[in-house]
Amino acid sequence: MSERGTDAWRDEVLAWIAAVTGRHPTGEVTQRHRAWSTVLRVPTADGTVWLKEPAPGMAPEVGLHALLARVAPDAVATPLAVDVEHHRLLLPDTGPSVRDDDGDPSAAMTAALPRYADLQRRVAPHLDAMRDLGVPDATPAALPTRYDEALATIGGRGHRDLVRRWCDELAGTVPGTVDHQDLHVGNVLRDGRFADWGDAVLAHPFASLLVALGSLRRTLGVTEDDPTITRPRDAYLEVFDDVAPHDELIRWTRTACRAGVVARALTWQRGAAGDPRFVDTPREVLDLVGDPDWLAGT
Repeated sequence: MSERGTDAWRDEVLAWIAAVTGRHPTGEVTQRHRAWSTVLRVPTADGTVWLKEPAPGMAPEVGLHALLARVAPDAVATPLAVDVEHHRLLLPDTGPSVRDDDGDPSAAMTAALPRYADLQRRVAPHLDAMRDLGVPDATPAALPTRYDEALATIGGRGHRDLVRRWCDELAGTVPGTVDHQDLHVGNVLRDGRFADWGDAVLAHPFASLLVALGSLRRTLGVTEDDPTITRPRDAYLEVFDDVAPHDELIRWTRTACRAGVVARALTWQRGAAGDPRFVDTPREVLDLVGDPDWLAGT
């Protein structure tokens, strides 16, 4: 297989698309190459298609997306073709994201997060299958080991007792499931589905709010107790109101988001390796574990 992003790779991929779908380019094929993935936009007579090939460290996205499409076809785009061996995912054009609407991002996430929580609950019984696909395991049971891995490969000040305490608190609360890990308005499609699962891990479900609420806080410039943050948070947690009282769910959310920075640091490491722009990012994220002033959702 040719090196990802090269002209030879592009020719090889276009031939694969033609072989598996019968579709051929009818206009300019555009390419976006990044450390974590290469994406082709291919106009065809039957509509535009998108080819995504993740970097090796992000390759589980291909099988994961296919699994999500089987379990929750209303929540993600149904692939036109999947090649797990060669890390290829071919998707139809799904239209714009809600970010393209230039509307209220808080309102958009308030509407989207309950649908996302429902997806998480539906796929939770498939945790072992997702693990077998290679999706990194950052569930409370696995996270102490992942933290040791992060310290060994990224470095930083050790806070093992703190991480273990968080994991002990979260154990037995809500079953582990998929955590998108990059859930912002740019990855929420206008049709209600969710895109770009390359960063996904297995985790406590509430860890997803680390980015979902953090991105809102940075966009809006507000604190975590602002209604523009608490409304989408509470809309998400309503899907779990059969599990525990609301105040308890909020407490688990804060703990899950604090613990979630471990997986986030490792994701930066596996996804952006070799990109000089992000050489310090894994360490900066991991250092949040021991920051006493850091609050959930930042």
